Amino acid sequence: MEKTLIDVSHVSKRGSSLRMTLPRRVAEHLHIEPEDIVGFYLDGENICLEKMK
Repeated sequence: MEKTLIDVSHVSKRGSSLRMTLPRRVAEHLHIEPEDIVGFYLDGENICLEKMK
């Protein structure tokens, strides 16, 4: 399966948590808006991000 890189994001630390800003292009592609909930899924060696319904 061919992968297409559409954007990158910087990871920062806030307290004991790691934070990452979702790039606008990714949010637009997945139709993610403020207050939406996203899920992270393990798919073999990869992590997938999906907007929850």
